[in-house]
Amino acid sequence: MVVDFMLPKGGVMLVTDRLTRKYISGFDVAEGFLLTGLRTVFLTDARYYSAAKKKAEAAGISAELYTGSESLNKALSDLKAESIYIDFTETTVSEYENYKKFGKEIYDCSDILAHRRSIKDEIEVSFIEEACRIASSAYHDAIKSVRAGMTEKELAAKIERLMRKYGAERPSFETIVAFGENAAVPHHETGGTRLKNNSVILVDMGAKYKGYCSDLTRTAFFGKPDEEFLAAYDAVLCANVSAEEKIRSGMKANEADAIARDILKSRGLGEYFTHSLGHGVGLEIHEFPALSVKRSDELKDGMVFTIEPGVYVDGKYGIRIEDTVILKNGKIKRLFNDSKALLTII
Repeated sequence: MVVDFMLPKGGVMLVTDRLTRKYISGFDVAEGFLLTGLRTVFLTDARYYSAAKKKAEAAGISAELYTGSESLNKALSDLKAESIYIDFTETTVSEYENYKKFGKEIYDCSDILAHRRSIKDEIEVSFIEEACRIASSAYHDAIKSVRAGMTEKELAAKIERLMRKYGAERPSFETIVAFGENAAVPHHETGGTRLKNNSVILVDMGAKYKGYCSDLTRTAFFGKPDEEFLAAYDAVLCANVSAEEKIRSGMKANEADAIARDILKSRGLGEYFTHSLGHGVGLEIHEFPALSVKRSDELKDGMVFTIEPGVYVDGKYGIRIEDTVILKNGKIKRLFNDSKALLTII
């Protein structure tokens, strides 16, 4: 069913972003324009038209051949467009200048789209849950294979092979594996570093299933961790669990962030938590909302996002514990069911 945005009379939303087109229409085509107002029309060029026509008609959408700006202008006229709503975050300057030639008022609909996509329906949640199951299974199977001398790239490749084996279309993003002091870099570039005894293993990964993402970070230890590391891990785990227990619908994004941040500050680790608590997850790995000290957006039922406090001590170690969660019936529901206790591998 086509998503209805209840635009003002004469308003037509013009969508070029592939993922947003899929979200609105329910089908995927590599290139094209989706126009939705009084009705919904999909325009694409001759390379995709035949296949797109079948998909569009199955979704109750008209398909038309795109032959240039004049065909797009005609479609707008057929829809009796008086104004055009476009996503400024996805529109180039040249595209915007071209749309201005149509003589319609132009408005930004990026906030409308972001907020609408942030509330997941039951089908979307089921896809994300499966993406979470795949990622968790792949991680826990892959981590059993770690051995001294293994490279970060080897472990990442094994994780990605297992995700595909268990049903993923592909990873949600490039898998991050960080050994030892590399884990102190939140977005470390996975490389050829070899695993040594008494080293941190940080894995940040996700699976994509039917277009929807999951996001998971786990921190393990190869060898025997010292007391400093154990105390830091306990602090991050406490921050993670407390946020999951205390975040509620209606809370502001910065209030949610503060739950975890205040715990790390109380443990003397506040300065080492260098990023936001979380981000929305859906068709993209980073979506609205952002659980950040800088954001006061209201958290609502149906939002899927991450909770991922971390501590990063340069030159020594990094710890991050990340879950994908959903706000349901006013409180957090985890979409992973594994234990987050520290895994030590001897």
